[in-house]
Amino acid sequence: MALKTSCPCCGKPFSAPEDYAGKKVNCPKCDHRFVLKTREQALQEAADLEAEKLRQLEDRRRIELIEREERKHRDRRASMPYYEKFQTGTRPVRNYDPRSGPGFLNLRYLADLLLIGAYAVLMLALAGLGLTVYLKFAGVISSIVILSIVLIGWILVGGVLFLLLKYLAELALLMASLGDQQNDVVRLLLDLRDNTDVDSPEQG
Repeated sequence: MALKTSCPCCGKPFSAPEDYAGKKVNCPKCDHRFVLKTREQALQEAADLEAEKLRQLEDRRRIELIEREERKHRDRRASMPYYEKFQTGTRPVRNYDPRSGPGFLNLRYLADLLLIGAYAVLMLALAGLGLTVYLKFAGVISSIVILSIVLIGWILVGGVLFLLLKYLAELALLMASLGDQQNDVVRLLLDLRDNTDVDSPEQG
C-alpha cells in the first residue's frame, strides 16, 4: 500500500511504497532526500498542525477581544469628566480645568517684547555695520584702525545685546510655563482634598 507524502523542500506531493516508511526517499521533482514518515506519524503531524492552527486562531481572537476592550476603555476615559479622569473624586469641583488657557500673561508678553527687542538690536547692529562700511568708502573714515574698532564694536555690542535679550525672553517664557504647571498641580491637589472624605477619629 502506498503512503502519500509531500517534499518538505519544494512541497510536491507524491506517493511511495509503504515499505519505505522510516527510510530516506528522494523527491521526484527536486531530488531532495528526506525520511518518509509512517502513516501514524503523518496522521499525528496533521493533527498537531491542525491543533496549532486552532491555537493560533484562538490567540488571534483573544488579542482582538483585548484590543476591543482597550479601545472601549480609551473611549470611555476620553469622555469622562476631568475629575473622574484624573481620579480627583466624583463631585464636579472646578479648581482644575484642563481647557483653561495659559496663565502668567504678563510674563508671556514680556517674553514677546524681549524677543522683538533682541531682533531689533540685531537689525540695528547690521545697519550700523553697513553705515560704517559706507562711511569708509565715502572717505569719512580714513583709518583702517578706526574702521576695525568701529566694526568690532558693532559686532560685540549687537551680538551681546541680542544674546542677552533672547536669553531673557526664553527665561520669561520658561518661568510662565513652570508657573502654569505648578498651578495645575495645586488645583488638582485642591480637587483631591475637596473630594476626599476624611474619617475623623472617634473620641474616647
